[in-house]
Amino acid sequence: MSRIAVINPNLSAGFTKKVGDQAQRIVAAQTGIIALNPQFGPDSIEGYYDEAFASVGLLSVIRDLEAAPEQLTDPVGGYVVACFDDTGVDAARCLTTAPVMGLCEAALRMAAAVASRFAIVTPMPVSVRPLEHLVSKYGAASQCVVRAAGVRTLDFEGANAAVAYDALKKQAELCLRNDYAEAIVLGCAGMTDIADRLHAELGVPVIDGVSAAVKMIEAMAMLGLRTSKAGAYAKPPGKSYHGIFADFAPQP
Repeated sequence: MSRIAVINPNLSAGFTKKVGDQAQRIVAAQTGIIALNPQFGPDSIEGYYDEAFASVGLLSVIRDLEAAPEQLTDPVGGYVVACFDDTGVDAARCLTTAPVMGLCEAALRMAAAVASRFAIVTPMPVSVRPLEHLVSKYGAASQCVVRAAGVRTLDFEGANAAVAYDALKKQAELCLRNDYAEAIVLGCAGMTDIADRLHAELGVPVIDGVSAAVKMIEAMAMLGLRTSKAGAYAKPPGKSYHGIFADFAPQP
C-alpha cells in the first residue's frame, strides 16, 4: 500500500501533528502516513481571505511531492487536504492523478450515510457562509445546517482548549434540539482529537472530517481509483506566470 499525504494548509505545527497522529491511528497497518504543512501561508484558515493564500501553500506541497517521488520510500497514493474549507482541493486535483479529498466533502458523504439530518459546528461565524456554499456544492443543503461555536480555530490548542470544547458542545446541543440534527459534523481539522469524547457525551454520531477523509482516500487508493484527466481536472495548459507566482507556471 502506498502512503497517504495529509496536508494541513496552514502553518500551525500543532494542528499538523494532531491530524497526522489521528490519521496514523485509524489507517490499516500497511498504510503509511506523511503529515506536513506548507512553508508559507496563514497560521489558521478562517474565511475566504485566509483560504485564498493558504491554497497556494497547499499546491506548493503537492507540486514538490509530485516532482520528486523518488525521495519517498513509497509513492503517494492519495492526498487529504486537512482543512474543513476544502482549501484548494479542486486545484490540487489538477496537479496529480492520485485521489484528493477535503474534510468537508468526506464528512458530508459519511454523515449522510448515518443520519438524515445533521449539523456542521465550526469555530467562527466568518466560516459559516463559506461552509454553506460547500454544503450546497456537495448536494447536502436539504440535510445540513452550519452553526458557529464562537471561538477561534487556534483556541482548540493550548490553554483555551477546555473553553473551546465547552462552546462547541453547547452549540452542538442547540443543533440537536433546535435544528433537529441527528448527527454532528466537526467543522475544523483541529477538532479531530475530541470526536470520541463528544460522541460519548452527546449520544449521537459525531463525524470528524480528518478521519472521514483519510479512510475514504485509503479506500480509493486500495481500489486503484485515480483522478480523471478527461475534463475539469485535466493537467493545466502550459503558460507563463509572473512575479511571485512565476515558479507555479504549469509546464507544457
